[in-house]
Amino acid sequence: MNCIVLDQGNTSLKWGLFVNDSLVASGRILDENLSPELKDLHSKHSLPFFYSSVRSESEQTEFLNRFSFCRIIPEDNFPAFHYSSGIAGRDRLANVAGSFQISKGATCLIIDFGTCITYSIAKDKALESGVISLGAQSRLRAMNEFTGQLPQINFEESLEPFQNSTSGAMLSSVNFGILSELKGYIDEATSLFPDIQLVFTGTDAVHFAKQLNYRIFVELNLTLIGLYAISCANES
Repeated sequence: MNCIVLDQGNTSLKWGLFVNDSLVASGRILDENLSPELKDLHSKHSLPFFYSSVRSESEQTEFLNRFSFCRIIPEDNFPAFHYSSGIAGRDRLANVAGSFQISKGATCLIIDFGTCITYSIAKDKALESGVISLGAQSRLRAMNEFTGQLPQINFEESLEPFQNSTSGAMLSSVNFGILSELKGYIDEATSLFPDIQLVFTGTDAVHFAKQLNYRIFVELNLTLIGLYAISCANES
């Protein structure tokens, strides 16, 4: 199926153009540029537009009213989730579907680096369990907002654990804090599932993958790949 898949996150919208089951182009549209850029994308591609979002129901309704050429992806073909309470986000379920496509059904620990870092154990085509943690930029923002004098800075690579500046100390805490967190959860997942495969996706996936001594598959478009698989299932 040829189509465009839209994944609306907390601050932007990612799109992927699929032709003959392959992702041939992708991009990101910031919220402030949403209307002109999405309409321009639609004018260039007379294809079905399939939409998924992690935002509130009211925001999704408002989006679909503004962009009537988009069709929301129904929930029926999203992977199952084994929660005792609450509802799993569609982005995490799409990642499960994407991991199944690239791992041929193997049990995976999917780590998605975004506003939050999500850890998802995908087993038997379902979301088995997981963790939700603050992302890198969110940690820096929290330091600024919940203190009187710490500055607002952007996340960047920090290789020295101890630093002699305020911004450096903040970056070090985020970088090495997340690295320690990753190692802990990866080791725990491996103890539970010795053959588990590691799949990283999201904004900071490459940054953290290169600092870890594990066999890691990095797929930056995992969510889009999963949404495409779900969309095809809904169309069949």
